[in-house]
Amino acid sequence: MCYNSRHKTIKRRNTPDLKPTKTYIQAILFVGVAALMLATPAISLAQSADAAADITEASQSATKEDGRAVKRTRDGKVETYAEYEAGETFSLVWAAEVVVRTAYVKWYALPDCAILVQSDEAGAELSRETIDEPSYNDVYAILPEARVLSISCEDGMQIAEVTLYSEGVLPDEIHDWQPPLDKADLLVVSAHCDDELIFFGGTIPYYAGERGLKVQVVYMANGERARVDEALNGLWHAGVRNTPVFLPLKDVYTETLRLALLNWGEEETTRVLVEQIRRFQPEVIVTHDLDGEYGHGAHMATASCVVNAVPQAADETAFPDSVAIDGAWQTQKLYLHLYPEHQITMDWNQPLSRFGGKTALEVANEAYHMHVSQLEYHSNVYGEGDYSSLNYGLAFTAVGQDAAKDDFFEHVDPARLSNYVAPTPSPTLAATATPVPTPAPEQTAETEAPMQSNRFSLFLIAGISAFVAAFSAAVAVVVLRKKKNK
Repeated sequence: MCYNSRHKTIKRRNTPDLKPTKTYIQAILFVGVAALMLATPAISLAQSADAAADITEASQSATKEDGRAVKRTRDGKVETYAEYEAGETFSLVWAAEVVVRTAYVKWYALPDCAILVQSDEAGAELSRETIDEPSYNDVYAILPEARVLSISCEDGMQIAEVTLYSEGVLPDEIHDWQPPLDKADLLVVSAHCDDELIFFGGTIPYYAGERGLKVQVVYMANGERARVDEALNGLWHAGVRNTPVFLPLKDVYTETLRLALLNWGEEETTRVLVEQIRRFQPEVIVTHDLDGEYGHGAHMATASCVVNAVPQAADETAFPDSVAIDGAWQTQKLYLHLYPEHQITMDWNQPLSRFGGKTALEVANEAYHMHVSQLEYHSNVYGEGDYSSLNYGLAFTAVGQDAAKDDFFEHVDPARLSNYVAPTPSPTLAATATPVPTPAPEQTAETEAPMQSNRFSLFLIAGISAFVAAFSAAVAVVVLRKKKNK
């Protein structure tokens, strides 16, 4: 906000010229030094929270032939990329005085794996790391003594962007994604990037952000790299920390289920979904309306194939290849958006403590507005009306019908969930046990807010201290002037 202030001119009468005396100067210096000493600790603390600087331009390609490729990875566009054949290497080098601590890599297409090698100034290898399942946007820590970073993939790779950062706090838009879950509480199957918010509303903010359950998101089809970034930003804002899965199905609009299944292949799509269910072992699955909400064939195909996949995932004779890898899995409940049977109504309008009192619907709307490319089609998350994100139906259950009808996990045994805490046994009179050290808490959505608040507090303290210093000096000047006039 801007504030307009009015300045009043005051004319002084019979005011003698003031010449600085030795005592006058000493007093001002004394007050200034004292105020500066008071401010120094706060300023030092604020400086320790400095943001990391983008120092990409201080690096260069290891070979001249890489020049054009390097330019493509620095143009700020995820739609352009540098392409490398199998075994070829992308390398950046920097001088000894440049201290790189983080490399932020955006892949145009996900490679099967990524091999990162860090070397020192003499070319000696410091570390070699193989990332078996890279995320679209990956954060890699760089050793202080490293002067060369090399990236390669046995089957080739396409790199959209590489940014190097100095020591410090990374920008808010850079997210250190964790790999997909080994075991999920809730599996959200979304036809496209943004459907998980538009039609499922507060599902992700409430269960992932507020209740802290393990939520895995699977996207069926995606046609643009830019939409991947939008999806990642939205999910992070809503409380998800494990990278979603992007299935390689074609994003083709159809108005019938038949055409959508012909496009994707019904058996192949069902097989892929069975693999996802067995891999993530969700207790509950939430997905689309069988009628495709407003009639989108991809939404219909997603819902239809999930309905078929749930019983087959529990059948050891169905798709035995994935049984050999992950085993069969019986999901406890399946909810379909707008399903007319066994309906429940979710309340996404209750304030969430982990989001500062915002409702799940408000958080979902904020996350959806990060899908900038899609705002022309849907302005907000549906909180009411024909496509309301509050209305679902129980299409399958292994634990009986809902009674309260306001929670996807009703009747699911709490001991099956990731946030389950076993009851504390009654204390006994046994000898004092050796205390077990408590592990450091994992950084989640609720712990990040205090961290951001602490950094803000440090800068606030520095600002207040500087103000106190200036105010003290001003008071000293006024007092000495009055004394001189007398």
